[in-house]
Amino acid sequence: MNMLALKLALFSTALGYLAVDLWVVEGPVYRLLHPLSTAAAEKPVATVNGESITRAQLQRHTAEQNLLAGRELADTSRSASMVLGLVNNSMIRIRARYNDRNLPPQKQQAQAEMASLQNRCADEHAFAAALHSQGYTQEHFAAKLEARLLELACLERAVDKHTEVNNEALQLHYEQLKDELEIPASRSVKHIFLATLEKDAEAVKAAAQALLERIQAGESFAELAKESSEDERSAPKGGDLGTLYDDGTLPLEELNLFGETALAAGVPTLVQSRWGWHIVLAGPVTPAYTPSLEECRESLRSAIESAQRELATDAYFNAGLKEGRAKDHIKIFYGNK
Repeated sequence: MNMLALKLALFSTALGYLAVDLWVVEGPVYRLLHPLSTAAAEKPVATVNGESITRAQLQRHTAEQNLLAGRELADTSRSASMVLGLVNNSMIRIRARYNDRNLPPQKQQAQAEMASLQNRCADEHAFAAALHSQGYTQEHFAAKLEARLLELACLERAVDKHTEVNNEALQLHYEQLKDELEIPASRSVKHIFLATLEKDAEAVKAAAQALLERIQAGESFAELAKESSEDERSAPKGGDLGTLYDDGTLPLEELNLFGETALAAGVPTLVQSRWGWHIVLAGPVTPAYTPSLEECRESLRSAIESAQRELATDAYFNAGLKEGRAKDHIKIFYGNK
């Protein structure tokens, strides 16, 4: 009886999904059963300055974005934002077209991009075949690349003036973020590791003690690590664990690398952890410090410019959309049957 109830529940769920897919959202099953007719494909979802954006373009753009985002099926809840993305693309394309005399030429850059793409293919014929599979000739694709580069140049010119970061802004942001920029204490660490899991713990300790004595007698720590350490990651590098920081993410707290009772620098020391025995060789401790403005000036400037560029780009398109709709130059029909 329970199995019958489970089957009925699954069947009801499947029917519910199909109902939503077929009659509400026009999902993947609907699109499989109802491929766009020529008339439906050409039906506009929006117009920008009299130029139509069709359902076929929306479907293709959505598929491309899903592919880039790693989604196997279309996310219909994103369709409205996909339309806006296409509207934005149309706005910048039209503006670039009518301002191309004021923009730097992009033909040479487009040719360089084409050459770079062609180098990824086995030969020129393979490149042409790859373009043909996407519906392009080499000439058409080169023209498309040049147009796209002009669009990017147009957008860059529009937002560039809003991304300037002066010294006063840098100083202000530095003061606001200074406490978060602190670099914790650190030191370089090497070790030779012998595991005790499923082994005689005393025998492992004796072997580690013997290795320590060989190091103390002058043998190379790095060579003994390559020869004897059971840490597969660090052994090939002479036991080098790199630089470790006092930030709460130490791999083994038992190694006691920081604080008043920290291991002495430059002295190989035998230490036990829950995994086994370690011969640890630690460098001197570099105290925690906060980098000066000069030390992080360029990375801070880059981060601020990137954030301002994103905000300026959104503002640019939002203003263009608002103006276009107010003047009836932009119309969005998506959602109307």
